[in-house]
Amino acid sequence: MANLDISKLKQMFSAISNEKRIKIVELCSEREYTVTQLSKKLELNYSVTIEYVSMLGKVNFITKRRNNDRTVTVKSLIRMNNLGEIKRI
Repeated sequence: MANLDISKLKQMFSAISNEKRIKIVELCSEREYTVTQLSKKLELNYSVTIEYVSMLGKVNFITKRRNNDRTVTVKSLIRMNNLGEIKRI
């Protein structure tokens, strides 16, 4: 049996312990959003949105890319359902 990386698991659970971060994952599993769009849609400060996106990126729940116009586009790498199941997409 492989040893669990407790530190990584704590990061993962912490990343989805916030309703707005869960909403970012949910929204971005449907389509790509820029950080600005997410900020407006979730009524969050831009810097808070960046912080949340970074946190989700560190645990590989989302991916982000910088566009030519310097905007950052976010896409989800997972999908969550109401049963608490998480699936890679």
